[in-house]
Parts: sequence; structure tokens; C-alpha cells
Amino acid sequence: MRVLVTGSSGQLGAVISSMLSKEHSIIGVDFIPGKYTSHVGDITDHEFVLSVTRNVEIIIHTCSLHAPHLKTHSSEEFISTNISGTLNLLKSAIENKIRRFVYTSTTSLYGHAMVSTKKAVWVTEDLLPRPRDIYDVTKIAAEGLCEIYTNKYDLPCISLRVSRYFPESDYLLAIYRLYRGVDVRDAATAHLLAMTVEKKGYDVFNISALSPFSRDETYELFHEAPSVLLRHFPNINKLFAKKGWKLPKSIDRVYSIDKAKKILNYCPSFNFGTLLDIKKNT
Repeated sequence: MRVLVTGSSGQLGAVISSMLSKEHSIIGVDFIPGKYTSHVGDITDHEFVLSVTRNVEIIIHTCSLHAPHLKTHSSEEFISTNISGTLNLLKSAIENKIRRFVYTSTTSLYGHAMVSTKKAVWVTEDLLPRPRDIYDVTKIAAEGLCEIYTNKYDLPCISLRVSRYFPESDYLLAIYRLYRGVDVRDAATAHLLAMTVEKKGYDVFNISALSPFSRDETYELFHEAPSVLLRHFPNINKLFAKKGWKLPKSIDRVYSIDKAKKILNYCPSFNFGTLLDIKKNT
């Protein structure tokens, strides 16, 4: 298939393009050059987007201004790239008869809904987003555009709310992989699954690493996280001590991927145990 990947020079877009290039023809679009970027341009330019989407079957739209850009870009730039750019792609998808549209959203959009003083928030797709900043607002709006174009034009769209995958310290990378992070390779695999799943209409999925925790542990996670960690990983104290790390005292949320596992057959490979070569207590 001919697949257009926006943000093909970015971390996630490049991994998606690399995976797809083994079996598909990739049209990579970004405003900066990259190994998998065949067309350098701006998705806010409608004529450019209309041109590059001709003869394309699938669009995977990863291009976005992200949370770190809040310090360097204006609200107007966020709106232009994240909302107007997405709208250009959706319009072009209809005009050029695209078969499927996969949008890279973010778990960040849940925002203030993830704040609790009583127990860890169990974050499913049913949790109502409460945006904290212009980034969250634009990602919610872009999701809304995808849903509108599905309902109005019968364009199958899937939004993937991807958790943190950018570089962190080794300690944070490990901790976040327990409840709010994902390996970029697993995030990319989720996009390939969304591209090919036999599903009509619009839907949204959380994409994160597989958490070892269950919903009935949310109170204990928030108030006494080490107890829960030791229950699941009896040797975690020794492992962390060797690295000079401390167990987190509190965990405030858990991203649930149950829906993606069931419908997309999403099964992340690079989870906490894999990252640290530590076995879960079963």
C-alpha cells in the first residue's frame, strides 16, 4: 500500500516509516529533511497537502507541536499546526479518497482529570478530558475533527492517545514504563495495527506500556506505592538499590490499554520487566 506519514523526520514518525518501508511504499512528509522524508513542506499549506496525498491509500498523521514546544511557540502556532494542519489532511483525504486515517493523539489531553487526592486515577478512554494548556486543547480539537469527518464523510479514523515515549533519565524511563510511558517501537506498532484493523467508523485508544497494576490497587498505589511494587516484583528493592534508585512513594495514575488490547490486538513488548530484565511475581 501507499502510506503517507506526516512527521516522518520525527522520533515516532521515523520508526513508523522504518517499519512500514519493509512492505509498503512510504510518502514521508515533514518540514525538515530526514531519512524517510520524501516531501519537505508544511501541512498548514493546503495545496501542498492536497498534492502529496494524491494516490495515497492510508494517512498516518504524527506531525504535531508537542508539550515541550509550549516554551518556544505561540498559541496561534499550536492552533495552526495541530488543528488547521489536521483539517487540511482530512479535507485532502476526502478529495483524494483515502481509505483510512490514523491520528497520533496524546494521553496528555486528559489533563486535570488525572489529578486526584484520594487514589491513582485509572485512565480509560471514557475519562472526560480536562485540558491544562493549548497543547491539550489542540489535540482534543484535532480528535474532534477526525470524528466529524468520519461521521460526515464515512472516512474511517482512529485516534491513538499515546503516552510518553521521548528520552528520559534511566530512572524516569523505568518508573514511567510502569504506568504512564511507552517504548517508541510499541507506539509505532500500534499505528500499524490501527492502519490495518478491520473496523469501521471512528474510535480512540490509549497506547502505553502494559502496566502490572490492577484497578483495585489504585488506592494503595497513591498512598503506599512501594508495597504494591514489592508485591508484583519481590526483588525490585535490591535492583533499585544497586542502581542508586528509590522506589516511588506514590503513583498518581495508570493508563489502561485494555481497549487497544481487545480491539487492535495491541500487545506491547517493551514493558517495565523487559526494560530492567526483572520478572513479575505471578
